[in-house]
Order: sequence, then C-alpha cells, then structure tokens
Amino acid sequence: MYMKYLIGNPDIGKTYRVEFNKESVYDAEILEHEGGCWAKVKVVKVLPSKMEKSYNTGQIFDIKLGMYDLLEI
Repeated sequence: MYMKYLIGNPDIGKTYRVEFNKESVYDAEILEHEGGCWAKVKVVKVLPSKMEKSYNTGQIFDIKLGMYDLLEI
C-alpha cells in the first residue's frame, strides 16, 4: 500500500497513519482540528511498535501535530 505524507492540515473525519520518529504507531481518525498545531484524534488501530502498549483502540486524545508525521491512507 502506497502512502504519502500529509502536507498541510488534516481533514476532519479522515483516518491517517501516525508516525513518531519515523516509526508507525497507530492509525487515527481526526475528530477536531481548527487550524494551528493541535488535533483531537481517535485511535482506530494500534500498530506493532515499541510504543504499542501505550495506546488502545478507541482512545481519544489531543496531539501536537508538529511532533508527528501523518500519512494519508
């Protein structure tokens, strides 16, 4: 599956692959984003990684977008 890095703002309701330090961590739906650097996300799939025990499917939280890479899936 080919994925490209998001350039610009994420779309509300769309699901993205979230990477931290070039490692895929989870797929998340964007619930809220009003511009700026924060977005509220809902984890839809936790991916195998060294951080996988930190997240649960269905978990909702805010992320600072500048700390992560989002890939369009």
